[in-house]
Amino acid sequence: MPLTPLRRSPLVELAVRQLHQQLQSGQWPVGARLPAETELADQLGVGRSTVREAVRALVHAGLLETRQGSGTFVLSLTTDEAWEPRLRRAAVLEVYEVREALEVQAARLAAARRTDSDVAVLAQSLAARDTARELGSADTFVQADLDFHRAVVAAAHNQLLAEMFDSFAAVLREALVAVVTDRDLGDVSVAPTHARLVAAIEAGDPDAAEQATRDHIGPSAAVLRSSGRP
Repeated sequence: MPLTPLRRSPLVELAVRQLHQQLQSGQWPVGARLPAETELADQLGVGRSTVREAVRALVHAGLLETRQGSGTFVLSLTTDEAWEPRLRRAAVLEVYEVREALEVQAARLAAARRTDSDVAVLAQSLAARDTARELGSADTFVQADLDFHRAVVAAAHNQLLAEMFDSFAAVLREALVAVVTDRDLGDVSVAPTHARLVAAIEAGDPDAAEQATRDHIGPSAAVLRSSGRP
């Protein structure tokens, strides 16, 4: 069963499915070494980074094993009904890890540089987020949450940081939707951290702003790490 070029997005998800199909078909038995990254990329018609992410997802699912200096090997052909949610959570976890690095710095800068106008916008964004959390749909809440965090980044007054956040926003939105709609993750309550973050920025306290941000992202990331394991 030959691999065929992928033409649609999201490419990583499609690459995961094709590689998983190859495993299920017996193309690569347990213990077999997968073709090199460049070869898989050529066969799938995608970039090496896409193959790398797909392989990483299958490693998280317990199907593959990467050995330093040796390559990637088939660890198991057995999956259960939870394998796709695990893949999704592994991908979301990577977004959260990048998000923490970006938003911690934004929070610290916002606490040092915010203007009265920034504080007013943050208060309005927080109120809109709280309302959407109580009354809105999942999509409405996610958008309100994203708007709040964009306001934090704007208060940092760093144009490059703002551009990085905007370029990251689409991926972050997908991750937020996954967290909000995943029943196993939905009980993680971090609502008070948002009010603490606004208070810390208003008070000009970078350390408190950083801690509020870590307390916001940390619990969800911890659950993603534990639930993403096979």
